This record gives sequence, structure tokens and C-alpha cells, in this order.
Amino acid sequence: VPNSASEKSTVLAAAKAKLAGLSAYPGAGVEDRGKELLVTIPDKYRVGHEAHFAQVTEKYLRFLKDRKALPAWEKPNMAAKYYTTTRGLELSRQSSSAPSR
Repeated sequence: VPNSASEKSTVLAAAKAKLAGLSAYPGAGVEDRGKELLVTIPDKYRVGHEAHFAQVTEKYLRFLKDRKALPAWEKPNMAAKYYTTTRGLELSRQSSSAPSR
């Protein structure tokens, strides 16, 4: 939703153009709902939690097998996730080993 009502038509047109350009997801679109814009996603792209988890796992295992398959844009994200999780584990171990009062 645009911050200003005067920008709505510009934002709507830009959203429609962007979604129309997503060749991997034909049928995705935008609906004008008065004060809101709703991005519409065809049912064929909707998967349940378990199916999505399986997709993510499959992709992750593919990256482990072939590190060159990991997109360049994902590398800094993976480094940040790795740091966050390992640092969190480290901190949790420090606090659990501290004597309780």
C-alpha cells in the first residue's frame, strides 16, 4: 500500500509490471482493493508446510553436494545465518554453565 493515496496508481502499475515479468510464476497478479493492494498467487503455487520444508531441504542438500550451485547472492545470507546460530549456541552454553544464584 502506498504511503500516499496520490501514489496508488503508480504503485499499482509498478506492481503489476513486476509481477507480469515473473515468468517463473505466470498468473500472479495484483488486485486493487480500495485502500489496499492484494498480491494474488494462483493455487498451483501454494504448497503446505511439509511440502515446502521438503523443497527447502532438497535445495539445501543440493548446495551441500555442489557448492557452486549456491547462488552468489545467497552466500552472505548463509554466512550471516551461520554466524547467528553458532554465536547463539555459544552464548547459550556460556549462560547455562554460569553458576545460578
